[in-house]
Amino acid sequence: MKRFKHIIVKVNAPTNLEMDIAVLRGVELAKKIGARITLFDVVEPHESILSSYADIVSPSELTELIVAQRLDQLNELAEKLHRNGLDISARVASGKNFIEIVKFVILNKGDLLIKAANKSEKSFDSNDFHIMRKCPKPVWLIKEEKNDKLKKVLAAVDLSMEQHAEGRAQNRMIIDIATSLSRYKNAELTILSCWSLYGEEALRHGAFTRVPLAKIETLLKNEEREYQESFNILVNEYAEFKFDQQLMKGKPKSIIPEFVNSHEIDVVVMGTIGRSGIPGFLIGNTSESVLQAINSSVITLKPENWVSPIH
Repeated sequence: MKRFKHIIVKVNAPTNLEMDIAVLRGVELAKKIGARITLFDVVEPHESILSSYADIVSPSELTELIVAQRLDQLNELAEKLHRNGLDISARVASGKNFIEIVKFVILNKGDLLIKAANKSEKSFDSNDFHIMRKCPKPVWLIKEEKNDKLKKVLAAVDLSMEQHAEGRAQNRMIIDIATSLSRYKNAELTILSCWSLYGEEALRHGAFTRVPLAKIETLLKNEEREYQESFNILVNEYAEFKFDQQLMKGKPKSIIPEFVNSHEIDVVVMGTIGRSGIPGFLIGNTSESVLQAINSSVITLKPENWVSPIH
């Protein structure tokens, strides 16, 4: 976690700001690692509402008044926390929520964005998905119903990416963050990865192939052995940490949610794309499928040199 020098905290709570879970976690983390914090919020103009005030105040003037009022609230909290020794400031922008958040992280060189997840009937709402897709820096979305719990952390790594330098770096960044988080919260850590044999179903049930079962079993054993060897090389770099190591057969979009939900994982640390140069897309939608199926807080991250489609 010491890699984070500048933490951006998106404040969701309209009142009682000190109890916003993102503020609580951001302040706690900043104190631990000596990072500076920027409290940030966005005023999103509603044109239909603004137009009803046209005879009293112009839409732009009203937006400016709302921004100023919100900034006063954040500055008051920042001043209080500053007196307690934190390097902290406050900013407020106006515009489209997720766009302004991502732009602020980029322009102000934030290293980590912390935000309370918006309430949603599904795992995360569309605004939070946009942020996870488009923010180039790690995003920590906290489920408020788990705000007092941080006892189980899962690092989900993709061993198929170990053959590329970029993939190796991302897997290690995932584990770096997960181990740091588990250490500072004294939480249980699991490092999980999945494996599968490409074309197994076709080999078993293909209409035009007759592959003996013994050969398929040999292929499966060889594939599992190779993944296990790769996994061992990766986790051996973290021998000083205590963790559970899980290599499971199956597709990540089913294995990870099943593990997370059945083991009551509090925070999942995972990548959202496998290769850079694909702005705003999750590779094969696997990551998005996982995120849609879990009910936990998440820390999502991109490869180091990934470029956001938002500028």
